[in-house]
Amino acid sequence: MKTYIIVFLLAVTASLYSQKNNSVIAEVKSSEVSVKLHQLLDFTNPDSKPKDGHKFIVAEITLENFSSKAVAMGSEYTMSITIKDDKGNEYRSGLKGAGIVSSYLIKNKSYQQDQSANKLSYDENFPAKTKAKSLLCGFEIPKDAKIVSFGLKKKSLWSVIK
Repeated sequence: MKTYIIVFLLAVTASLYSQKNNSVIAEVKSSEVSVKLHQLLDFTNPDSKPKDGHKFIVAEITLENFSSKAVAMGSEYTMSITIKDDKGNEYRSGLKGAGIVSSYLIKNKSYQQDQSANKLSYDENFPAKTKAKSLLCGFEIPKDAKIVSFGLKKKSLWSVIK
């Protein structure tokens, strides 16, 4: 009987962790792709400091091609991921963002980045019916910025962050 209770409690705990780990705080969709934002993580690194009055954040994102053909994920979607604050200011990740993500991963070894998913997220031949989840973008934003919106600027697709 004790074994059944322990197995049940472990299953419930794993389910709750999995749900939290896969929660979505914003999502945008086109006719072929879904881009989900799971979390924005504040990040400080003594080796790489943001400008005065700013901070770094990294975004965990899932890209999904639900169409029946390959898409140019990098140029059409990934490179235009943008966040907005409550004042309407926009922030893009860009090349500096990739360095912010790398610094985050070096400092936070507990996060298990799927390197193949990360590489696939920038691919120009992202396969049909495929998902990739990773820490994809890093941003430098003002410390007092309240991020309220997530989107694909190039596609004019926006979602309010929950």
